[in-house]
Amino acid sequence: KKSNENPLIILSFHCYHYTTALRNSKMDDRKPAAATTKRKKSTTKKRKASSSSSTGRTADLSAVLPWIPRAQLEALITSSVNDHSAITTEQVINAMPDHEKWRIDPSDGKKKKSYTPVKSGPERVNTGAFDAVDSTTMLNILTFLNCKEKYTCVMSVCKGWREFKATMPSLFLDLSDNSWTDRGRALKADKLLVLMDWVPNLAQVTALRISTQDKCNPATCKQIVKKLVAAKKKAKAPMITKLVLHGPKIYGSLIPELTKNEVGKNLTSLTFHDVKATQQTKLGGAIGDFFKSLPLLEELYMPQSLASELGNIHPKVLSPLKAARAGASTLLRVLDLGDRSSLFNKIGLEDLSTLGTSAPELEVLRLGSVQRPNARRAASLLLGDLSDLLMGDPAERILSSPMKSLPRLKEFSVGRLVDSYAYGGAPRYATTEDVNRLLNWFLAGMPAVESFSFTHGESFMSKKDEKKYSYPSLPGIAPYYGGEELMWPHTLKHLSLESFSLEANTFTENTELPSLKTMTLKRCGGNVDTIISGLRRTHPMVEVTKIESRW
Repeated sequence: KKSNENPLIILSFHCYHYTTALRNSKMDDRKPAAATTKRKKSTTKKRKASSSSSTGRTADLSAVLPWIPRAQLEALITSSVNDHSAITTEQVINAMPDHEKWRIDPSDGKKKKSYTPVKSGPERVNTGAFDAVDSTTMLNILTFLNCKEKYTCVMSVCKGWREFKATMPSLFLDLSDNSWTDRGRALKADKLLVLMDWVPNLAQVTALRISTQDKCNPATCKQIVKKLVAAKKKAKAPMITKLVLHGPKIYGSLIPELTKNEVGKNLTSLTFHDVKATQQTKLGGAIGDFFKSLPLLEELYMPQSLASELGNIHPKVLSPLKAARAGASTLLRVLDLGDRSSLFNKIGLEDLSTLGTSAPELEVLRLGSVQRPNARRAASLLLGDLSDLLMGDPAERILSSPMKSLPRLKEFSVGRLVDSYAYGGAPRYATTEDVNRLLNWFLAGMPAVESFSFTHGESFMSKKDEKKYSYPSLPGIAPYYGGEELMWPHTLKHLSLESFSLEANTFTENTELPSLKTMTLKRCGGNVDTIISGLRRTHPMVEVTKIESRW
């Protein structure tokens, strides 16, 4: 253009090209939207032609413009109009922020085809409000996250936070949670090996979760143990205090590896999740030997189905734990045997009668399914076995003597008393007398219990059997039955009952519950509303929840 032309015309001309470039690049004030491009098939000649035609340093400025602030672009246009000079490529590149220049090749002004790996940066510099948070407070905040969330914060938030891996190595000492999943399922064992290589200080790890899937190689689990033990021995660090074994590929070959390397000498918490003792896994004798190497164990989470497959609880679980302490009582505080797969694997009362001798420090006891009184007697009548009829039901003999006291027990729960499914006949339920005797037997051995959950359960029949048989009535819980009074402990704070047919006076006559705070009644018959009204008069501070749904 000639110098004597109107400057407004020149400015309009520049603004038109500026807005066109913005529209083509779909620019906003933050980041560009990903341009949707369709890949077209082209021959080699067309590619060479297009590459040769794009020579020149101004051809790829559309890739640069979106990363330049609007104010900088306007300043470039204004100076170009005032100086009557064209905007050079160097000026455009220099207008980019320093933290965005890595996207452009400075030699030709083109956008880089492949980005360099993201590196660490200064710790919390120009990260907004987090700059004012000191490292101790930041560590306390991140501690509340699970392992996967911690990893995401360190690797994906910003360059400065990548320094947390080195400056806050205590973030990754607990690798036992279930936050790592692969398409909704547990993390594969081989990926755990990769995670262990990334962890900044593997020797200081205190908790580990070995998860497996159906396609996992059981030998990989042994490699995990060997890698952990090698790091611990090299640094002369203590062994882990928490171990979780999860999945169907926890085989008997892994347990001896744990025993041989003395992984359990400092264990205080051990969890078996979805682990089964079958002919394929061969866990039977290996678990017992492993228990003999756990002198400090305080928490044991074990599926009742696994415990029942191993044998009785006392000789297969408690006796090896006592052997680890040279015959002294165990340090168990939590014994959790409740799981959804334990519906057909009932714990006998003989295992519970002497529990206080082996685990006097027990505070939490959760059971999946307990054998009801007279259950073996009914089975003997059905099968024609006269042994229990002549010698008496073992459960009856056990109920006649008190349960060994558990003075420290705070939480107790029973998942069910009856089978979930009745095969080839009508379901067999407990009677009100059986329930009352069992409740009195339990409560007498738990003088300080605060949370008590008790479920009778309901059985189902096939449609064919439903035409032949009828469902029996659910038992009740009577304040008095057979001259025996039901004594609820004064320490009880939370009470949950399920699948009973309660009478209207169950908790209103001669029932003292001074510490009770909450009560849950699930599928407990048609008198629940009357019970709630009575409790509001006698115990106005109790919060009662009524649940009618089966699930």
